[in-house]
Amino acid sequence: MPAKTSPTINLLGEGDLEHSPWGRILTWATTYGRYIMITTEIIVLLAFISRFSLDRKLTDLNEEIAQKQAIIEANSDFESEFRNLQERMVMIKTLLNSQGVLRDVLEELQRLLPPGVYFETLALNNDGMNARALALTTAGFSQFLSSINQSSYTQNAEVSDIQKGPLTGIEFQFVATFPQAGKKR
Repeated sequence: MPAKTSPTINLLGEGDLEHSPWGRILTWATTYGRYIMITTEIIVLLAFISRFSLDRKLTDLNEEIAQKQAIIEANSDFESEFRNLQERMVMIKTLLNSQGVLRDVLEELQRLLPPGVYFETLALNNDGMNARALALTTAGFSQFLSSINQSSYTQNAEVSDIQKGPLTGIEFQFVATFPQAGKKR
């Protein structure tokens, strides 16, 4: 007895499928389509796996940023104190530089002051001076005014509020400005 063969059912047709346009598309899709699907799955798997390393890098970067922010916050007091100290150093340097000028002006005033002329008040700043003085004689008063006007340390000297007392002498107030700091005296 012949061996029983199981019946096969082919719904596509045997010879016509390979030569028809639909058959070519179906053959191409089943052969090359598999390769395309496998390649796409590999790409998706690589993207999925690389996401873990990218997430780890992102976490590391966030931790590094947090550490650097903590360092900056910890040093902010030091930085503000350092900047404050720098500002004070600039002010001290300016003050020391201006003290030399003011010292020179005081020495010049001492040299110019004739006998019998005294300061009651004297105010000096970087721009000029304001003083209230007393001259015992008119000769001392005129000598002081001419010396102040001729001095290279002062300019625009103005005298005001002149009063003559019988026992005290001549009381007067004067204001003078200093030449610009850039000029050499």
